[in-house]
Amino acid sequence: MLNKQVQEAEDKANRLFEEQERRKLEMKLAIERSRQLQCARHVQEKDMAKQEEKEFAEFWRTRNEELQLAEQQEKEEERVRAQELANFHKNQT
Repeated sequence: MLNKQVQEAEDKANRLFEEQERRKLEMKLAIERSRQLQCARHVQEKDMAKQEEKEFAEFWRTRNEELQLAEQQEKEEERVRAQELANFHKNQT
């Protein structure tokens, strides 16, 4: 009878130990998953920031090209008007 009680106590202690070990393992796995998710989120945020910078640079490159083209067109129009005015004055005399 005493042996039975000792065996039951040992079994109970073993079950408690196994349960504690299982909980520790689950905690470690949860921590590892969380860390991996955090790393993945960090990489994703970094990639998004790079993409935004790239899009921003592309926007301003295109915008500068548009502005240069508009400036060239303005200069050409100004040159044509000056030529027309010169021709007009030439024909008036």
